[in-house]
Amino acid sequence: MEQKKVQLEKHYELAIVGCGPAGMAAAVNAKIRNKHFVLLGQEFCSPKLATAEKVDNFLGFPEIKGEELRRRFLDHLKQMQIAIIPWKVASIYPGPPFILSNNVDFIEADAVILATGVSTQKLFPGETELLGKGVGYCATCDGPLYKDKSVAVIAYGKEAEDEANYLADICAEVYYIPYYKDWGSLDPRIMVKQDKVKSIIGTARVQELVLTTESLQVDGVFILRENIPAEQLVPGLEMEKGAIKVNRNLETNIPGLFAAGDCTGPPYQLLKATGEGATAALLAIKYLDSLKKE
Repeated sequence: MEQKKVQLEKHYELAIVGCGPAGMAAAVNAKIRNKHFVLLGQEFCSPKLATAEKVDNFLGFPEIKGEELRRRFLDHLKQMQIAIIPWKVASIYPGPPFILSNNVDFIEADAVILATGVSTQKLFPGETELLGKGVGYCATCDGPLYKDKSVAVIAYGKEAEDEANYLADICAEVYYIPYYKDWGSLDPRIMVKQDKVKSIIGTARVQELVLTTESLQVDGVFILRENIPAEQLVPGLEMEKGAIKVNRNLETNIPGLFAAGDCTGPPYQLLKATGEGATAALLAIKYLDSLKKE
């Protein structure tokens, strides 16, 4: 594990969400400018870079292996005493200050940089329309609402098994649709469906989960991805062609909220991600300084 355990504080000047190249570059610049910030990430930072066989165009490091460059990035952070906190952000509510929640606890920040990368997991048909109407992203948070009812869990990683087991003690029926291999630590009451999801159907609320080979009559659907899509993470965030819409200052449509790296769209290049991360930090700092003047 690359992160060291650090106690989260309740309020920061700046929160950086994502520990890929963009997020790490933003953190380095925030540290240099002596800002009170936090870098929130996952257990393994930048798997995309780790699997790159060779990086040809990163200035100063010709033909370097992706994993070696990733380790250099992490070593840079370690040298600067920048901790990466493995805290999964489930929602961000615009401020000021911004409220960042992991569905269990929350922190505040005067400004936020989204560096969440690009997700290859597309939203399911019906997911957006039924969000909050039976579709959710946290089973342990909303599970009690489905006591004695039928639910489905669409799971992208083993960590979802604990949430499904939790639901088995509450719900009448729990269906589990794994999108990963080596699943297994599940309560025997859970019904596993090794199938693919086609759509989520309902009018006022979720009524049906349509799979490739069958349909399940359910009252709720929990979609447990590694990363929550940006448009679901921040209410009112403006998107464009599946990416976060930003201006030349990497500002979103929400004051104080910046975005950098692959989440802002193509080109999906390492140089672009690190450059945007550094720039977003500098412009976020400028924004923070303007708040102080006000």
